[in-house]
Amino acid sequence: MDFMLAPEDVAFAGEVREFVEREWDSKGLDSYSNSVYSYDIHIQEDADRVEEFVKKLVDKGWWTMSWPKEFGGQAAPLGKRLAYHEAMAYAGAPADAPGFFAHTLMIEGQQWQKDTFLREMARGDHLNLSQGFSEPNSGADLASVRTRAVRDGDDWLITGQKIWNTGGHMADWGHYLVRSDPDAPKHRGISYFILDMKTPGITLRPLYDALGRFRWCEVFLDEVRVPNRNIIGEVNRGWYAAMTNMSFERGGVDAPARRLRDLEQFIEYGKRTKVNGESLIDGVVDRHQLADARVKIEIARMISYRVAWAQTRGEVPVMESSFSKLFNDEMTWEIYNIFRRILKDSSVLSVGEPRAPLRGYPAVNAYLSGMNRFAGGGKEIMSNIIAQRGLGLPR
Repeated sequence: MDFMLAPEDVAFAGEVREFVEREWDSKGLDSYSNSVYSYDIHIQEDADRVEEFVKKLVDKGWWTMSWPKEFGGQAAPLGKRLAYHEAMAYAGAPADAPGFFAHTLMIEGQQWQKDTFLREMARGDHLNLSQGFSEPNSGADLASVRTRAVRDGDDWLITGQKIWNTGGHMADWGHYLVRSDPDAPKHRGISYFILDMKTPGITLRPLYDALGRFRWCEVFLDEVRVPNRNIIGEVNRGWYAAMTNMSFERGGVDAPARRLRDLEQFIEYGKRTKVNGESLIDGVVDRHQLADARVKIEIARMISYRVAWAQTRGEVPVMESSFSKLFNDEMTWEIYNIFRRILKDSSVLSVGEPRAPLRGYPAVNAYLSGMNRFAGGGKEIMSNIIAQRGLGLPR
């Protein structure tokens, strides 16, 4: 299979790079290099900058270029979409509407949900959504959710607790998995709800990471009243709708493009930085590890292309996207820790320290990238999906 971009797609990528260089100013912040675990993500100082840039993408017609025309998109061909996403990710800029939730609504959503939320997302709204999946006692076993939904006339009353809610404090709306039939088998009896985060009964408490960043929220739900019409898909079939969501979340060309930028920036820094009269990256082991990192980035890129190709065929590439996530998570952690090993003692200098290499982001990303190996489905969960749903192996 030939995954080379066509000449017109290469030319479009150049147009995107020129646009980003002209219109996007990172202002020294890192909000996108490490997905939801980027150091500066979901901080109020960054919100206005991102919103302003997104409006420019909406005006260009790029914000929803990958969406089907029936939902206000361009139904852009695969090559154009890949060229766009790679160029934007390499520049460290936001690229499009909340893709995995939007695509889930396209497939599983009720008509009013599509008419309302997809239209609002298309104009640049809902940049932050509260994803209510993880719970304190569930670990990586998402199907063991205990937050309960009890039917009350035309509504449901939801009670329970969610944790590791990324950016929940900046979200107006959320999408939550809750148990609606406690007597059903574990993967059944779960329903998928859209929640207005201003509904009475919802309480948010901040959770800080080890670097002191306000990264997550705990979400407490006390008989939160949610209309029955807010269910995505069917009652008690929320698990399957959510897996559609996760398949879109787990596959993407963004991570390899971001790692390529990080690698190239580190190599440039290493060439101009001298230690005892020699380049920082002159060591044989260092050069071999950096070369190996470049090979892995290209492998990750090809895997992501395979996921995108399957999606254009109308498939939900559960196995392929799981493999893409698994590979990208491990690769990202390995690359940042290669940087840390080469930097030696200076790798402990973090953001804000004037002497820190590359403004301290290699240090914080080496730490933060480890969380990617658990969030959104851990290594063992991804391996099980690949084995059972992809290769047909027994449980």
